Amino acid sequence: MAVIKAPNKAFNGIVASVVFQNGVGETDDKWLKNWFGGKGYEVEETTSEDKKINQRKNHRATGE
Repeated sequence: MAVIKAPNKAFNGIVASVVFQNGVGETDDKWLKNWFGGKGYEVEETTSEDKKINQRKNHRATGE
């Protein structure tokens, strides 16, 4: 999995099938990771453990 960060940190929308919220999206598609990297987006590889930690943080922040 990779976190994709848009050049515009306030961007909300869809680019190349990836949903962005506040400039951040996620994909596990290798081709898309390369495509975004070539278009000026920041691509950060994450581990499944990173994703679990972020889900717990989001759960606590939203109270869900």
